[in-house]
Amino acid sequence: MPSQYHVKIVIIGAGIIGTSIAWHLSRAMEENILLLDRSEPGGLATNAAAGILGPLNETDHEGPFLDLLRASLALYPDFVEALMEETGLSPDFVRSGILSVASSDEEEVLLKKRWQWQKPLDNSIEWLSGKEARAMEPHLGEDVQAAIRYPNESHVYAPRLLRALQGSISQKKIDWRRGEPVVAVRENGSEGVVITTSRGERIFAEKAILTPGAFMGGISLPPPIMPVTPVNGQILAVRSTQRPYRHIVFYPPKGYFVPKLDGTVVIGASEDDYGHETKVTPKGMIDFLSPLKKVSPHLLEQPFHHAWSGLRPKTPDGLPIIGAHPSNPNIIIAAGHYRNGILLSPVTGAIIANLLTGKNSPVPIEAFSPGRFKSAT
Repeated sequence: MPSQYHVKIVIIGAGIIGTSIAWHLSRAMEENILLLDRSEPGGLATNAAAGILGPLNETDHEGPFLDLLRASLALYPDFVEALMEETGLSPDFVRSGILSVASSDEEEVLLKKRWQWQKPLDNSIEWLSGKEARAMEPHLGEDVQAAIRYPNESHVYAPRLLRALQGSISQKKIDWRRGEPVVAVRENGSEGVVITTSRGERIFAEKAILTPGAFMGGISLPPPIMPVTPVNGQILAVRSTQRPYRHIVFYPPKGYFVPKLDGTVVIGASEDDYGHETKVTPKGMIDFLSPLKKVSPHLLEQPFHHAWSGLRPKTPDGLPIIGAHPSNPNIIIAAGHYRNGILLSPVTGAIIANLLTGKNSPVPIEAFSPGRFKSAT
C-alpha cells in the first residue's frame, strides 16, 4: 500500500529557484519544509547556466519584468554575503560590467535604439566607440564599431551558488529527498493539498510550492494549465591562462561570453526545441561561435575546455509565473524563469517567503500571476 506523509510546506523542485525559496522560508519561519526533486538538484538548468546578472540586457522595454530583474540584482550583494557567512562557500559574485557590442551599421542602429530608452533609466551606462571599447577590452575585434557599457551588471558561478544554498538549507529544518518525481498536486478539502509521487506516495501539506523548471508539464494540476515548455540551451567554455577579458560581452544576434574567475570563458548560447532531451550539436555551436570572427577572433583560438547543454523553462509570453494558483491558493507557482533563473532567484525567494508569511511583496507581481493563463484553458 502506498505510504502517506504529513508536512507543513512542500517545495517541488530543488534547482536554484526551489532552493532559494527554501532558504528564504527557513529564515522567515520555523515550520518544517519538505524539498522534493526528481533527480540531481539543479542538473538541467542551474548547473548549465552561465550565471549572468544583466537586467538591461534581458528585455527590450521598460515595465514590470525589468523592474523585477533590477530588484533582484539589487538583492544580490546581501544574498551572497549571507550565504558566505553561513557556509564559507563563495558563489564567485563578480561586478564585471557588461559590454553590448555592434559590429555593423545595422547592429549599431539597433544598439542606439536600446541606448535611447535605457539611458534615462540608468545614468551610469555609457556609449562607447569601437576604439573606446577596445581600450577597455583589447581582444575585441577591429569590426566592433560601438558598444554600450553597463558597469553595474554582474555574474556568479551558478553551480557554486547552488552549492552554497544547499549547504545552508542542509543545516536547517528541511527534509530533502532526491529521485522523487511528483506526478500530481490536488486540493485536499479545507486541509491544504495532497501531492502524489511517481511511487504512489501521498504527501499531505498545507502549502505546495511548485518550482519544477522545465518539467512543469509533467505534474497534473487543477486548471488552468501552467504552460511551461523546455528550451535546450547549448554552451561551451574555452580556457585561457591570462584572463583576457574583464567584462561580459553580448553580441548579436543572441551571443555572449563570460570570463570566469577560474580562467575559463563561457560562450553561449543556442535556443533549440528538442523537448526534454539535452544535447550538444555542431549547428547549435556554430550559431553563436560564427559571429565571434568579428567580435573576438582571439576567443576562437583558445583551447577548448568543455561543452554542455541544459533546459530552460519558458512560458508563451516569456515571463515567469509567480504567485498563487487561481484554482487553489494553497498551490504556489514559481516557474518559467527561462534565461533568468539565476538572476531572479533572490527576489523570487523573497516574494514567496513574504507571500507565505503575510508580508507585502518586495516588488509588484501582478504581471506574473498564474491567473493570466485562465483564458487559455
